[in-house]
Amino acid sequence: MHMLIRVLVPATDATEAAGTARFALDRLIGIGEGASTVFDYYKTLDESTARYRDHPRYGGLDPAHRLSSATGKQLLDDAIEAQAMWFVETVATLREKLDTLEPAEVMDDVDLVRYDCYRLGQFAGPSVWIYDEHGAGLRSRCAVDRYVEDRDSDSLWVVPADVHY
Repeated sequence: MHMLIRVLVPATDATEAAGTARFALDRLIGIGEGASTVFDYYKTLDESTARYRDHPRYGGLDPAHRLSSATGKQLLDDAIEAQAMWFVETVATLREKLDTLEPAEVMDDVDLVRYDCYRLGQFAGPSVWIYDEHGAGLRSRCAVDRYVEDRDSDSLWVVPADVHY
């Protein structure tokens, strides 16, 4: 499966932003010390084979956008909204399952209930749409807001990346 994630990075220009994002993305595919493999591979939008490069919704996007730009803000807001919607829907589904299953069934992962719990708790992977320059997942609007507040927002860039999991 493919998804379009965003990496928030401090940088002076788009080239530096894309390079910094690649460092974070490398960590998410298992390259580098302390890295973990949460995605199979990635492509940034400056690569001609990136799946989302010519997508009707994302086609024509530059590889990196200043967070202060309209496009940068929209890319980040879209990711925050998608991540929140997924979380709310998954919590609702999990509640339904927990209301109907017996503890032994939960333990046996009937209806993938334990898997839902696992996904809700993930710090990286398909349930997280936004990452920082180190590859750490920013799992909520509050986490994104804290990240932005702790940095000079004029130097922040949003780098979209097509990932496969």
